[in-house]
Amino acid sequence: MGILGFGVDGKEVCEFLEGIDEVEKVIIFDDSEPRTADRGPQQYGQSLDGIDLLFRSPGFPITHSLVKEAKEKNIPITSSTEFFLQNFPGVTIGITGSNGKTTCTALITEMLKAEFGDENVERGGNDGVPRLDLLLSSPALLDRAPKTARVERLPLDVRDGRTLEESTNFVVLELSSFQLIDSDATPDVSVVLNITPNHLDWHKDMDEYVNAKKKIVKNTEHGSRNTDRGYGVAVLNQDDPIVKKFSEDTDREVVWFGNKSPINADCLKTHPSTLSAAVKAARALNVSEENIKKVLQTFPGVKHRLQFIREIDGVKYYNDSSCTTPESAIAACNAFPEGSLILLMGGRDKGMDFSKLYEVIKERKVRVVPYGEMGEEFKKNLPDNCSFSTIHYSLQDAIVDARQEASSGDNVALSPACASFDMFKNAKKRGEEFTEIVEGV
Repeated sequence: MGILGFGVDGKEVCEFLEGIDEVEKVIIFDDSEPRTADRGPQQYGQSLDGIDLLFRSPGFPITHSLVKEAKEKNIPITSSTEFFLQNFPGVTIGITGSNGKTTCTALITEMLKAEFGDENVERGGNDGVPRLDLLLSSPALLDRAPKTARVERLPLDVRDGRTLEESTNFVVLELSSFQLIDSDATPDVSVVLNITPNHLDWHKDMDEYVNAKKKIVKNTEHGSRNTDRGYGVAVLNQDDPIVKKFSEDTDREVVWFGNKSPINADCLKTHPSTLSAAVKAARALNVSEENIKKVLQTFPGVKHRLQFIREIDGVKYYNDSSCTTPESAIAACNAFPEGSLILLMGGRDKGMDFSKLYEVIKERKVRVVPYGEMGEEFKKNLPDNCSFSTIHYSLQDAIVDARQEASSGDNVALSPACASFDMFKNAKKRGEEFTEIVEGV
């Protein structure tokens, strides 16, 4: 077996494969410096010779030379996402979109737990781990490999000794375009929140990005397996022109939602369409109205998504580090009273259009502290009364500047509208540093 990329996803795939007796060797292909394997049968490799099946990690480009070589040699390529969707015997719910995925995933997870019990619901995907640990047996691991490599059944070591009937019946997955682009499997209930330009530094163009997202509702040979149990549902945003067209490429039952929440939940600082999507998906999964309302009333929010940190001298500070697009920054602008918001904006561009965000900042009288690689660009495109005069190259300095400008009743939010890679490993690390600095004031 081969693994393309050895980050969080690749490591879980490796652990999964190590539990299968019939897997003789796991070869890891990673562009980082070669490392010595810590344990087990895995080792680092340079050649695809002898590989029966490849698992591609989400961040591993489909344009990579090894992917091209595998196709030329007719070596099957799968992924943790595709394999999980093909083999998990319970109900799978997948959420994708350019913005709001994590919050929607968390809301649906909590609604299912309220209805069916915590022990019956798990969460994973883009914001967590692939959850291959939930596959108690894998009867089809090598189905796509050469016939000589196939086995009838590949038992997994079940660490906690539970049977499937005693454990998970629902898994809620946050799915990115990186995970969907080459998957021929679809969730039983697919939610598409919105589509706006994103990750164009990774995808070759907008069409490729849209088509990757569309695969979550496409009709494929290895698609949803639960239509006979009443599932096979596409929950789509009727107010998003791109998402609306997805209904033309699926024979699933389509459930529509829009940009207005069907239930009053003003206490939640998130876009109304995110709430609407979660509610419609929960209803499709037979969650009661009582439990839907209960979750909306008690939901604490999600880390790094307009997460309240603390109040200092009447000023409230919010960690919105997962705001990596202009659209999510617009949601932050609209979440607070006009004229009360100071935004920390900056990071690395992903080939996105910020023009609408600039308009909203002007309309909502938002003040911006520009920082990082995009600091100069933001300062240049915003009027002086919307942008601080200094461009900062550390989060600490940006926070200090915001605190000096803020007065009682104001709100300071780290809503960067960009990727974190100019200064941080990921958005989570960026949010953690922001939180640590603010809590240390």
